[in-house]
Amino acid sequence: MEKAAEQKKRLEKKLGIYLVIVTAIIISLLSRLFYLQVVSAAEFQSQSKKNRIREVTMEARRGDIMDRKGQVLATSKPVFTISISNVGLKDQDEVIQRLVEVLADPEITAEVIKEKMKLNPRRYVPVEIKSLPWSEEAMVLVSRIQEHRRELPGVLIQESPMRYYPNDNLAGHLLGFVGQITERELEQYSQYGYLLTDKIGKTGVERSFELSFKDEKENGLRGQKGFAQVEVNAKNRLVGELATIPPLPGNNVVLTLDADLQRTMDAAMDQVIAEVKKTNPKAGAGAGVVLDVRTGAILAMVSKPDLNPNDFVDGSFRSKADYYNDDQLNPSLNRAIQGVYPPGSTFKMITGMAALESGRIKPTDTITCTGKYWKPGGIVCTKAHGTVDFFRAVAVSCNTYFQWAGEMVGIDNITKVAREFGLGEKTGLSDLGGEAEGVVPSRERKQQIGEILVNRQYEAKWVELESRYAELVTKAATEQEKAALSKKKEQERRLLEARYKIDLDWATNWKPYETYNTSIGQGDNNYTILQLANYVATIANGGTRYRPYLVGRIVSPDGRVLREFQPEVVTKVSVSPETIAYARRGMRAVTEPGGTAVSPFRHFPSTIPVAAKTGTAQTGRKGDDKNKDFFGLFVAFAPADNPQIAFAGVIEYAQSGGGSAGKVAQAVFEQYFGLEPKPLYGTGSATPAANAPEVPASQPSSGGLPGQANRPPAPPPTAGPVIGAPEITEVPEENTPLEGEQLSQ
Repeated sequence: MEKAAEQKKRLEKKLGIYLVIVTAIIISLLSRLFYLQVVSAAEFQSQSKKNRIREVTMEARRGDIMDRKGQVLATSKPVFTISISNVGLKDQDEVIQRLVEVLADPEITAEVIKEKMKLNPRRYVPVEIKSLPWSEEAMVLVSRIQEHRRELPGVLIQESPMRYYPNDNLAGHLLGFVGQITERELEQYSQYGYLLTDKIGKTGVERSFELSFKDEKENGLRGQKGFAQVEVNAKNRLVGELATIPPLPGNNVVLTLDADLQRTMDAAMDQVIAEVKKTNPKAGAGAGVVLDVRTGAILAMVSKPDLNPNDFVDGSFRSKADYYNDDQLNPSLNRAIQGVYPPGSTFKMITGMAALESGRIKPTDTITCTGKYWKPGGIVCTKAHGTVDFFRAVAVSCNTYFQWAGEMVGIDNITKVAREFGLGEKTGLSDLGGEAEGVVPSRERKQQIGEILVNRQYEAKWVELESRYAELVTKAATEQEKAALSKKKEQERRLLEARYKIDLDWATNWKPYETYNTSIGQGDNNYTILQLANYVATIANGGTRYRPYLVGRIVSPDGRVLREFQPEVVTKVSVSPETIAYARRGMRAVTEPGGTAVSPFRHFPSTIPVAAKTGTAQTGRKGDDKNKDFFGLFVAFAPADNPQIAFAGVIEYAQSGGGSAGKVAQAVFEQYFGLEPKPLYGTGSATPAANAPEVPASQPSSGGLPGQANRPPAPPPTAGPVIGAPEITEVPEENTPLEGEQLSQ
C-alpha cells in the first residue's frame, strides 16, 4: 500500500509539473497572440500591404533633337520591355525556363537571365530581359506571353520609349547615341537618380545635353521617371493599379544645323569619295564643315565613314563589328573635330596676311616664279608662273611667291597670325566632346620637342657607352690595357658629344627651309576641319573670330524656351581690315578665270560670287606613297562680296582639293543659295578650257583694292635644297589650271 501511495504521489508531482509547463506555454502563446493582434497590429498590417504592393518605374520619354527648321533628327518610339521580378517568385527556375521557351530567342538562355538577375543590385527592381521596338512581330510575341501569363508569374511587360534616329546615319557623329549606363557612369551620375537599368547619352549632343541643366531644377534631354503602385497577389501576379505618378518627358534640343544642307553635303561627299576610290582604293574618309560667318553657328558638319546611332541603340552594331572596328577607316571618329590634317595651300592666306601686315610686302609687289624658289632649300612649283603679285599668287597657288613672302616676314609673325585666326587651338565648341587641338609650327615648339627627342635618343647611347667600357675594363688584364680603354672611351665620348650638339642644333634651331614649308601649309602644320572653317569665316567677316556652336536653344515639352544660346566673339584679330580685304580678293581670284577652282562654280550667277582656296597635301601616314597618296582640301565662302557662309572640307586620298572637296563645296553652295544643282561628275559637268585665260589678280574687280608700285622681279634660282631638307613633289589640281601645291612629308 505504501508503495502504491508513493507511486501515486510521484505521478501527481509529474502531472503538476506538466500542468505548469502547459500553463506557461498557453500563457506564452496568448501573450504572443495579444502582441501580434493588438500591440503590433498596425506594423504588421503595413508589412502585409508592402508584400502585396509593388512600385513599378515608368521610363520618361527622352527629349527630341531637331534642326533649326524643326526637322526631327532624334526622337523616341514605343518599345515593349519584357522584365522579370524576383520578389516573391516561387519556382524561379521553372518560370525562367518557360520564359526562354516562349521568347524563342537564341541569345536569351536561362543562364543569361539568371546572370542578369544575379547582377541586379536592387532585388526589388524588375530585370530587363528583352526590348522589342513596336512592330507586328513584337505584338505577336507580346500576345504569346499574355497567353502564357499563368505560367509566367513575375514576368512584366511594359511599354516604354526607345531612342530612334529617323534619318539613320545623317549627322550621326553630331547627334551621338544612347546606351546602357556603366557602373562607372552610375557612380558619376548617382546623385541624379540613375539606376543600373537606365540608358544614358554616350557621345555627341546626346551626352553633352544629357543633363544640360544639372546645376538647376530643369533636366536636359533626359526626363524624369514616373512611378506606378500596383497590387499583386501571393503568386506575384498583377491584381490592380493603386496610384500613378506619370513620367515627365525630357526637354527638346534645337540645333543650329540645317538638315537639308547636311543631307546635301552628306550625299555629295559620298559621291566624291566613291569617285576618288576608283583611282585609290585607300579612299573612304573625309569631313566637311559649314559655318554662318556672321554668328559662328554650325550649319552642317559631316564626317565619313558614317556612324548610324540606331546601331548602338538596338544592338545591331555587334553584327557590324568589322565595320566599326576597322582601324584604317575608324567610323567612330568625328573627323571634322577630332582628325587633324596638314592644310596644304589653304594656309597661304595666313602667310600672305602676315607678310602684308608687316609692311615688308605690298599686295602689288611682284616676283618672277621660274618653277622653284631660288634659295637653298627652296621648294618647287607645279609650273613656272612667271611674274606674280599677291593676288595672282593666291589664284594660281604659287609656292615660290609664298616662300618668298614667308622668308620676308619670318616664322614668328606667321605663327602669330595663324594663332589669331584660331589655328592650332581648340575652337571652344562645347556642344561636342573630343575636339583636337592641332599644331601651329613655331620656334618654341621645335625647341621643346627637339630637346625631348634628342635627349631621349642620346640617353640610351650614353648608357650603352658607359656599360660597354665598364665591362671591357673588368676584363682587362693589365693597367696598360685599362689606360688604353680609358683613352678610347674618352675619344668616343667626345665624338658622341659632338654628334649630340650637331643633332640638338638641327632638332631645336629653326631652319630656313622650315619657314618655306610652313609658309605653304606644310611642315608641322596640322589643323581640324572646324578650325579651317572658322579661320576662313574670320577672313570672310572681316576679322571677328566667333566660337562655333551647334545648339541654338533648349525648349520644354510644352514649347517654352528654357535657354537660348547667342553668338560669342572670341577675339577681334589685330590684322587690319585692309589686309583681310586683300586676302578676300585673292581668294575671289581663285574661282575667276586663271584660278585653280574655276570649274566648280563656273555656272554660278554673277550675283553669287565665290571666294575659295584649294589645297593638296601628302598624308604623312606610315606606309603611304608620298608621290601618290594625298589629301584634297578646300576652303571657301560666299557670296564673296557679302559673305554669309564658309566651308572647309577634306577628302582623304584625293589627288586634288578642287577636284574633290571643292565639288562638295559646290553642292553645298547650290543648296544654300537655291541654285539648280550641276552634276558633280559625268554628263553635264563642265570642265575648264585647256588654256583658260588668266586675268592678272593685281587688277581688282569692282569694289577691288587700289594698286601699288611693283617690286622688281626676284633673282633667278641659284642653288638646290640643303642637305637634310625634305624633297617635296607637286601635284596639279584636277580639271583646273595647274596649281602650285606643296605636299606634306
